[in-house]
Amino acid sequence: MKNDLGGKSYLGCQWIATSCVRFPGIRAGLARKTLKSLKASTFNTLMTILKEEWGLVEDEHFNMNSNTGELLFWNGSKIILMEMATLPSDPTFSRFGSSEFTIIFADEIDQLDMRAVDVAFSRIRWLTHKTFKVSKMLLSTNPSTNWVRDRFVQTPDGEPVVTRKYEKYIPFSLFDNPDPEFRATYEASLRMMSEAEKQRLLYGNWDYVDSNDAAFYRGFDGSKHLESGLKDRVYDKNKPLILSFDFNCHPFMTCLVSQVDYEKREIYFIEEILGHPKHKRNNTPALSKFIFDKYRKSDHKDMFIVSGDPAGLARDSRVEEGVNQFTIIRSALTGLHTSQRLLKTQPPQTLRGEWINEVLENELDGWKIIIDLKCRKLTDDLIYQLSEEDGSKDKSKVRDPITGVKYERYGHVSDCFDYTLCLFLQKDWYKYKRGGNTVSAPTSARIAPTFEY
Repeated sequence: MKNDLGGKSYLGCQWIATSCVRFPGIRAGLARKTLKSLKASTFNTLMTILKEEWGLVEDEHFNMNSNTGELLFWNGSKIILMEMATLPSDPTFSRFGSSEFTIIFADEIDQLDMRAVDVAFSRIRWLTHKTFKVSKMLLSTNPSTNWVRDRFVQTPDGEPVVTRKYEKYIPFSLFDNPDPEFRATYEASLRMMSEAEKQRLLYGNWDYVDSNDAAFYRGFDGSKHLESGLKDRVYDKNKPLILSFDFNCHPFMTCLVSQVDYEKREIYFIEEILGHPKHKRNNTPALSKFIFDKYRKSDHKDMFIVSGDPAGLARDSRVEEGVNQFTIIRSALTGLHTSQRLLKTQPPQTLRGEWINEVLENELDGWKIIIDLKCRKLTDDLIYQLSEEDGSKDKSKVRDPITGVKYERYGHVSDCFDYTLCLFLQKDWYKYKRGGNTVSAPTSARIAPTFEY
């Protein structure tokens, strides 16, 4: 393997090129998010293999049609360049509908929509019965925290995925490369990168995440704040369990579960419970019932504190007087020992962000925040939630290409995170807010707690 060729791209290009030579008349797809990135990287690897390694001559053994984006071999086989970006004009990838392929190699799929991969796979049927017998599609990626991890590597609970029938995940790292010179050169360059990049690219770590300097939560550091198996280590059935709710329906409804150890000055975010539309749990009654079913058979001894977005106190005009999101939750949790505690208003975003970042980065007032690694959506928010120029959260929306619903991609779980910190670390939050003077935070608790919550 040549030192200037990346392992994943090299493997995929070798596969489709040798297949084209082996089987006359087949159609191999070479795909990436954009044609620009494809031509600048993966396609160059293909041309290096054909010309420098195999000694093939352009316009004699093959020719490239730039207008159609097709490379045609002397035996009638062709490699077709494919752009797989999600386009506003084609959210369902219907542009693949008239195409037929024998095999496909898609590079850097962490940049793609999962739907693009599935639609492209459905178009693999050209001469398949005479060649590979079954549809084959090779996908390559570096470790990422998106759908690729959830589908092929780890479940949202951090367990190994049992892949779908006929799908297989094959991990390999730099150290699997057979070329010692390549390994030495690339390893030296990777060791000069950030810890996060080393973990992903050098060691193939799918769990490692790092801070994002452009993010709202710039004080977050995955190596410091995330812990695998945190719930198993710290959960205490004899302490109150905080259930913090966010009431957005898309992309899901949220309940973030936490506990506080006031003696150690540590707050633990141990679980996120999400109500997705596909399960019909993205509404308050359904998610509350799911939570009740989850905990009614548990051996939790202390109370459940219902908390979250204080906007949930507003009466819904569709229901009777005195009914709101929190009365619905507590009604659904009848049978569990519950209390309710809320901030009267949402804490100002910019100021609470400054305070939370101080706690994250410097453990202000001795507080330490620890998050279970299984809290995937919270982790995404802490990394990818961007900040506006005034220090508030970027609330830009995206549109679901299938349903047409517009929603905020990030911020739902982290809003629960914010409310929990501001309410249950209230003395220190209000000391920061008042410039150093400790005061009590106004709350709407209906039951005065006898503990330090």
